Amino acid sequence: MEQQPKNIPLLDRIDPYSLLRDWAANLWVILLASAAVGMLMNLYVRSNLSRSYTTSTTFVVSSQTNSTSSYYNLSAANTMASSFSSILQSSLMRKRVCRDLGLDSFNATTSVGIVGSTNLLTLRVTSESPYLAYAITRSIMDNIRELAEYVSADMVMDVLIQPDVPRKADAAASANRRMILSALAAFLVFSALFLVLSFLKNTVKGEKDLENKVDGKAIGAVYHQNPYRSLKDFFGRKESKLLITELTAGFEFTERFRKIAQNVMSGAERRGAKTILLTSVMEHEGKTTVSANLALALAAQEKKVLLIDCDLRRPSLYKLFSDVEDNASVNFEMLFRGTAKESPIVYDSARHLYLFMNRRRYTNSTDIVSSDYMKTLFKVLRDHFDYVVVDTPPMGLMADAENLANLSDLSIMVVGYDTSLAEDVNDAIDALRTCRAHFLGCILNDIHELPFLSGTTVGYGGYRSGYGRYGSYGKYGSYGRYGRYGRYGAYSHYAADAEAAAETEAADDDELQEGGDENG
Repeated sequence: MEQQPKNIPLLDRIDPYSLLRDWAANLWVILLASAAVGMLMNLYVRSNLSRSYTTSTTFVVSSQTNSTSSYYNLSAANTMASSFSSILQSSLMRKRVCRDLGLDSFNATTSVGIVGSTNLLTLRVTSESPYLAYAITRSIMDNIRELAEYVSADMVMDVLIQPDVPRKADAAASANRRMILSALAAFLVFSALFLVLSFLKNTVKGEKDLENKVDGKAIGAVYHQNPYRSLKDFFGRKESKLLITELTAGFEFTERFRKIAQNVMSGAERRGAKTILLTSVMEHEGKTTVSANLALALAAQEKKVLLIDCDLRRPSLYKLFSDVEDNASVNFEMLFRGTAKESPIVYDSARHLYLFMNRRRYTNSTDIVSSDYMKTLFKVLRDHFDYVVVDTPPMGLMADAENLANLSDLSIMVVGYDTSLAEDVNDAIDALRTCRAHFLGCILNDIHELPFLSGTTVGYGGYRSGYGRYGSYGKYGSYGRYGRYGRYGAYSHYAADAEAAAETEAADDDELQEGGDENG
């Protein structure tokens, strides 16, 4: 069922961290595109502008009288500029330059201008040859005294900056300038484009998004926490085990999962549920770490809890509990054939948690989880434990999660911050609701915020804590595509259960929230 859109203020829809993260992730694309635009502009300017060279010289205009008035000198500079420009364009001036240089024609353009509000006069000469532009400028300077007398006998023009032979063509300088400006403009345009695309990306970027976009009750939310304890660990890529039983776990981080465990227990007790399945839409949403910490939080309530790794294609639970000696030689096939000589379940006495870990990858995982042996296994486990927490593969990659949801009592969707599209999350929730397990709600995981924008959240105790991506999925190259979100047509015999669950869902969600508040 698609979540109905709500009228949300624009500022509430903006998530600064996701915008900056997406911009930074695509920065190399922006830089390459901006550089390409600048180079194309450079080529365009160089190919369309004629090659010319410009040299310049600057004069100081003053009077031969004793007057030191700056106003007088400025006025004289203005008069000299207008008159001097007329003289330069005269046929007399052109003939003198051609005579001095032995030219048949005056192949250059000249201009005169005042430098700001000063008595400085600048002469610019442009020609197709750098040496010709310089020679014409020197010829004009040689005739400057005689030319100045035509304007005023009192005017004195002293050279302040000598001309030199231009080294670069005007087109090159213009092309470089336009290249830089074009690259900067393209950088701003492409940056704005990626920011808009990031804003329009319909992912879940916070607790408000979870409430407004996802068609499921919020069980809890966990904020990101740096998994590295020191700079040495960061550069050595040594991530800490982010479990609530570790000494490095913060108080807020632990309290988050205790609150989640209380909400889960409230929902489980009202339904007599024991097996709790956790899944997600895609990889990299932190589902395995959430499963482990939920199991530890339940075990802390003096419950007999088993945590089982049913991600048979990509097992990763053993990485979180690497300090526990597991029966790695025992696998599911041996267990089902009855050839296993010892139990695959081990007890972690330090954490008071039972573990059913797996290291082997199974290409026929769908056949295993849908077999009668797995049904029998779940029935036996339900009879021996207070709670069984089941870690499963992502629903967007495998059908295993839905098969296991038909063997479980409760199902929970782990939604990663800014990872899966909201419509995909809602499709996955719809698929879970067709299964035997009652869909309890969602846990929003790994929420990021900019440090200077952090504040008190709405609900869940107002904590700011979380964890990184320890134990996240790698490349699921072995999964392949089995279809999406339960469109297999194989669950029609659960229609009655799904209909009854839908009728009581609203009441159960209210009770879940009330129970969580009382126990919290």
